[in-house]
Amino acid sequence: MRYPTLVVLALMAIGVGPLTAQENVRERARESLPSQVFQGVDALATEMVEAGIPPEPLFNKALEGLAKRVPSDRLLPAITRYAGQLRLARDAFGDVGGGPLYVAGADALQRGIDVEVLRSLGRREGDSPEPSPMAVLVLADLVEAGIPADRALGVVREALRLRTGEQQMLGMTARVRQMMRQGQSPQEAADQVRRSLQRGRGGGIPDQRGRRHQRRDGAPLPGGAHYSFSHLPG
Repeated sequence: MRYPTLVVLALMAIGVGPLTAQENVRERARESLPSQVFQGVDALATEMVEAGIPPEPLFNKALEGLAKRVPSDRLLPAITRYAGQLRLARDAFGDVGGGPLYVAGADALQRGIDVEVLRSLGRREGDSPEPSPMAVLVLADLVEAGIPADRALGVVREALRLRTGEQQMLGMTARVRQMMRQGQSPQEAADQVRRSLQRGRGGGIPDQRGRRHQRRDGAPLPGGAHYSFSHLPG
């Protein structure tokens, strides 16, 4: 999957309206999950609310596992681990982040990002804006592409400092991957993308005529970010 679809759907659900979204996904989970699994997920969801974390991602993750035929005896332990990752993301970003940032943080942790890297991203520098969910997802994507975590963190921080648009952020990983295919090291590719940001060229992929490749809808091509139930051990 070329884009973190489940994360985006979860963020959209949160944006619909907390009460409506929670009731809808909880009811679907109650109707679909085995009773014992639902009771466990519902108890975890209550704990999430008490910790200031939206519960919808837990129900969504459980429904995804069910759709992928994850055995019932593995489903609840996997959701419990995911709840722990949401808590870690909440601890890393604090109160300023909100539900969408915690979901993105949990995705990054599942993809191997160290929690201390998230903490570093959550610490604002100067007048830089707070990290966005997209910034967290792109950070994970860069590391997954082979960029060392500290280099990837520097690129994303620079993008935030320069208030780079989300579409341009999405293009940064594709740009890095292209340069690595052309023989550059991960560090060199990251440094070049950072310099391009500083020169105001964004993160898109330049073709031989100097233009950025784009999708038909005008957005730069995304990188290799993905998100699926397979990230959860079980």
